[in-house]
Amino acid sequence: MIFILIISSLVFIDYARTADSNNSFQTPPKYKWAGCENLGKCKLDGFAKPTLLILSFDGFAKEYLGRKIVKSLELIAECGARADTVYPSFPSKTFPNHYTMVTGLYPESHGITDNNVFDPKISPDLLAMRKSEAEKYYEGEPIWSAYKRLTGRPAHCLFWVGCYFNHTGYKPDISPDYNQELPLQERINTLISWLKLPEKERPGLITAYLHQPDAAGHKQKDIDQALEDVNRYIDALMENLYDEGLLECINIAIVSDHGMQVLNKTIEVEDYVDMKGLVLSKGVVARIHLNGTDRTIDEVADEIRCKVDGIKVNTVKDIPVRKHYSKSTRVGDLIIEGKPGTTFYKSASDGGDHGNDYYNENMHTVMFARGPSFRKNVKAPPFQNVQYMNLWLDLLGLKGAVKNNGTIGFFDSILKNPPIRENNWSSMEECPTFGSADVLPCSERQINYLKKLSTHLNSCQSIRSLPLYSTDHCFQKNCDNVLIVHKKEDSRRAVIETLSRTSSSKKSSSSDGNFSYINTKYSSECPAFKGSQTFFTAGFDEISKLASAQYEFPERFLNNILLPLSIKTEEYLNRFGTIFVISGLAADSDLDGISDSKVSVPPTHFYRIIITCKGSWLSKNPPLCKTYEEMKVLAFVFPILDGKSTMDCMSSDEVLLDYTSTIEDVERIAGIQFQIGALSHQQNVYLRRNITTSLW
Repeated sequence: MIFILIISSLVFIDYARTADSNNSFQTPPKYKWAGCENLGKCKLDGFAKPTLLILSFDGFAKEYLGRKIVKSLELIAECGARADTVYPSFPSKTFPNHYTMVTGLYPESHGITDNNVFDPKISPDLLAMRKSEAEKYYEGEPIWSAYKRLTGRPAHCLFWVGCYFNHTGYKPDISPDYNQELPLQERINTLISWLKLPEKERPGLITAYLHQPDAAGHKQKDIDQALEDVNRYIDALMENLYDEGLLECINIAIVSDHGMQVLNKTIEVEDYVDMKGLVLSKGVVARIHLNGTDRTIDEVADEIRCKVDGIKVNTVKDIPVRKHYSKSTRVGDLIIEGKPGTTFYKSASDGGDHGNDYYNENMHTVMFARGPSFRKNVKAPPFQNVQYMNLWLDLLGLKGAVKNNGTIGFFDSILKNPPIRENNWSSMEECPTFGSADVLPCSERQINYLKKLSTHLNSCQSIRSLPLYSTDHCFQKNCDNVLIVHKKEDSRRAVIETLSRTSSSKKSSSSDGNFSYINTKYSSECPAFKGSQTFFTAGFDEISKLASAQYEFPERFLNNILLPLSIKTEEYLNRFGTIFVISGLAADSDLDGISDSKVSVPPTHFYRIIITCKGSWLSKNPPLCKTYEEMKVLAFVFPILDGKSTMDCMSSDEVLLDYTSTIEDVERIAGIQFQIGALSHQQNVYLRRNITTSLW
């Protein structure tokens, strides 16, 4: 049997903020449990497989580590693992992120889209998720449910979000009502008593929550004192585990849900928007639901959009895909964000709050782990908290048992004996051929240029191995350019290009903006386009002028996105000398972040992936640097919009940064898989889930 104890750092901001004096340890920490000499040497019977304890400290910002107060965490890391950075899911609120950590689902998928949620199908009111009637809002399967369902073993919970509900039919065996005033020593005694139960009664999984240092962070007072309390709490817990002989018999994961941002500006949405027929959820992120108004979403948005400096007013159609905040109606019709320090809720100017985009480094948080299953003194690369679920499943011996938004194998590098995983790779098919390669112009062009291009097309070296795979797509080779087309012959297509600084210099002498062609190896007719077409390729020479690499983009898209992106791409080309670029069109009409299954749907999104090397290239097709550490990757996903959007109020660099994404986001929305065969499974996972927080 497998036992897992998960500890998360989480504070329910809806509860009282005043800490009970009984919750402060007066005894200085002793750290008698520190040291790695007995690591993994469990001497107790009945722990053939380690128990998992997950402990969360609400609102433990990564920044707090720099204060050098919580020494216990550093001692845990010496004998175990830590994260470089943990990014919360959007919005960085307590209830959504605690539930994300135990389901592996983004808030849009598990239903808890904020601390307060409006769903008129369930209630006519905006409902606080801490209330007992909130059970119908919880979706997805949490880790305790999966563990009980698949093993039949007990699971216990101490105050974790969602564990007091039973929407799956597998509620924790013990889950007391939330009591913030429960003294810290009693909490420790409770955890120890659960771990000392007879083997058949002992929970294999424990999830526990503590409200500090979040409570202190909201008031921006006594934060250091709260951190000292956290340190004493961890030390006391570890000492009790040590004294009982349990420390080397269990896996402990200490996590948190978000960081903390000092507030310096309050904006009242009601000062700009007529609230008649609307439901407003306030906070660092404000959300507006249309509920009985004749106004359209755009009409309401125009009442505040571009009216206040630094305010972004998104709809579900234009909110960045990386935020995964469009799939559910519970996110609202308008999502309003300000710059860090701004709140849309009356609050003391010297207070703190959270909810911001995870791009705000003050929202970043922590993870520490120790136990028989973890390697010693290792660090996980930055990750978003949807990744936790697969770690819990691996530690509990339930590998891949529950589908989620994380990536299987992300944490293999910090585990002693991770499951064996191989690259799951197949080659994409070449599109049907109809003859030899030649150039068929789709616009007027002098014959000598056509002969030159045709000769080049028949003599050049093509990409040997594609980093993309899809059973729904096929490829057409055109030297260093590869056209990826959908087998259903709709608008979903992409172009792979290997660009060098020399090819960029050709645009002024040999490129004609009106020229386009097809390769007669794959087709005998030029596509029948209507309206003005624009190339979405990154290259400038004639081999990039594939007729199918064009689309009739709205003028706003060209000005706000494609032109700035082209300039930025050329800037990167000039800086690095060589770049590998994938650009394409995707269709996601239902805004769930996944490629539509319908045929002949118009594209809704445009994406681009840029790969380069900080040092030497080992191969340019497929892209491979001399060492994995030298690889740089940057991905974007943009909505193709015709009307007004919050991008109208942003600078070009602000737009480009806001619409960056992971490669996995591109995979999902484009219906393709990305993998470089020469890299290990772990390296491919890191590359695909790399989160960019700044432009190059």
